[in-house]
Amino acid sequence: MNRFGITLWLMGLAVALCLPSLAGTEYVIVNNGNYVSNSAILYKLNRRTGKLAKIAVLHTGGQGFRGFEADPAQVEEAVTQGAGCIYIFDDGSSDIAAFSKATSYKRVGKYFNSQLIAGEYGGSVALTPNGQFLYSSYSDTGYIGAWKVNTDCTLTFLASYFDDYTLGPVRITPNGRYLVNSSAQSWAALWAIDGTTGGLTSLNGVSFDTSACARTSYCTPYGLDITKDSKFVVFASYASNVTRQYIMPVALTARITSNGLTNPRIWVLKNSSDLRVNYFPFFSAAGYAGSGALYFGAENFGDYTPGVLTTHFTESPMSFKVTNATAVDPQVGNIAVTGNLMVVAQPPDQIGVFRIQKDGSLKLLTTKTIDEQGEGLFSLSIFPNTR
Repeated sequence: MNRFGITLWLMGLAVALCLPSLAGTEYVIVNNGNYVSNSAILYKLNRRTGKLAKIAVLHTGGQGFRGFEADPAQVEEAVTQGAGCIYIFDDGSSDIAAFSKATSYKRVGKYFNSQLIAGEYGGSVALTPNGQFLYSSYSDTGYIGAWKVNTDCTLTFLASYFDDYTLGPVRITPNGRYLVNSSAQSWAALWAIDGTTGGLTSLNGVSFDTSACARTSYCTPYGLDITKDSKFVVFASYASNVTRQYIMPVALTARITSNGLTNPRIWVLKNSSDLRVNYFPFFSAAGYAGSGALYFGAENFGDYTPGVLTTHFTESPMSFKVTNATAVDPQVGNIAVTGNLMVVAQPPDQIGVFRIQKDGSLKLLTTKTIDEQGEGLFSLSIFPNTR
């Protein structure tokens, strides 16, 4: 596409997001993970039909990581309230591209620190709810980067914090007070956020090495979601069955407290659809509030089937009940949900939009092929967040 066409797209996006009549409109933002020249695509989501209409392409000036080793649990895009600022993580070049609504979503900066390298397993970005601070994880060097969000959407580097050389995704609690990160080892960690400076203070880490997870020493916490009251974190993972012949999906939970993570627990998610490589959780609005659906994306790994596990989650007393398991070909990366629609990343280049049926099963509505040059594992999110 020529430069004039891209400019028109960007102008259209800025207008669409500003119109009061479209206040209820939702969008899907996709970080393409392009190793040639990375970009993000913004789509307008039709809640009735599930169709995705391309609105704009944002060119980051960086690169995704070549190949498919990146962690599908990483969320590599972040959008402030009102879509004032958009941030795209380039896991190949280990930088963050910033875009501003005030400049019709032209790139206003690209941010790199030599201590912060993502590498083949990528990294993630997460904003505090008030949009004042952004945090990013870097799996290769094991650091979390803290950045101040300026009024023009540029970033100011604050500090880096070492956690582990196999650092996983990060997420901020809804109350903005804590950051939770996972690790490719057995533990998850909790950090307190200073609301004034954005600084992080390490509180503790917990391991998931009991019950079914003890059969292979520990379970690795992968993707994570957090309850609306900021009291519990849920990780997707998998463990060995009792005879060590195959793996089975599990959910890992821990309570979030001012003293750190406590009460780590393991929940087996048995299902008849051979969905085992459990990687990415996402709460429905009801589940987020404490009682309702919690979905888990399961990868295609080896001979195991890719798909989505639907569970009924109850926060108090905590319980998980598998209500459905839907195979989704050809692959499942991360997922996002709004109302009764689920948007599924299907690497290397397909997005699937599904209707969530009353029984928790999924019905395919539409697919969209990413047509930007390059290939790699990609990440997606829905905004505004309607939960």
